[in-house]
Amino acid sequence: MKTTFLTKTALTMALAGAGLLAHAEDFSCAAGSATDCALATSTLSWTWDGTFFTLSNAGAGYVSEVYFDLSAGMSASFVSGIGTVNFTAGASPGSLPGGSSVGFSSDAAFDSDSRGAPVYGINAGESATFQIVGAALDSFTGGELAAGAHVRSLVDSSASVVTIAAAVPEPETYALMLAGLGVVGWVARRRHSA
Repeated sequence: MKTTFLTKTALTMALAGAGLLAHAEDFSCAAGSATDCALATSTLSWTWDGTFFTLSNAGAGYVSEVYFDLSAGMSASFVSGIGTVNFTAGASPGSLPGGSSVGFSSDAAFDSDSRGAPVYGINAGESATFQIVGAALDSFTGGELAAGAHVRSLVDSSASVVTIAAAVPEPETYALMLAGLGVVGWVARRRHSA
C-alpha cells in the first residue's frame, strides 16, 4: 500500500514538472472563428533558445505572416526555413490582425507572400527560424518579447495566434521532478528484485 502511494505521488510530481516545461510552446488565439482558432492553436508550435525562435506547422493552412512584439534594443530577422519557406521583412497587413485585442504591438513583421505563387509560408511539415538580437532565454516568460502568426486557408478563413508567456520553472521544480523520477525508478527496481 505504501509503495503504491509513493509511486502515484512520484508520478504525479514528474508529470506536473513535465507539464510546466512543455507549456512554453503553446499559442492562444487573438482573432478568427472558433473553428479556425482551434485548428491553428492545435497544430502550430514554437521553440526558443534565447536567440532563435522557430515556428513549426503540423497541420492545415499555412503561416503567411509572422510578427514580433519587441522590447527596446531588440531586433528580428528571418534566418531560414525547412521546406519551401521564405519570409521578407515587412508584412501586409503591417500589424498582427486582432493583435491589439490582446495587447500585442507589432514591432517587426515578416511576409511570405511577397513573391507570389507558390506559397512560401509555413505549410504542413515545415518550419521557419527567426533570430532575435538583444533578447535572452527568459524574454518570452518575462513579457519582454512575444510572437504572433497569421494562418490562412483554414476551415472558415484565417486565424491570428500569439505566444503564451509562461513562467520559467524554478530550480525547485526541476528538483521535485527529478526526485519524483528517482522514486519511480527506486520503486520499479525494488519490485523487480522482489
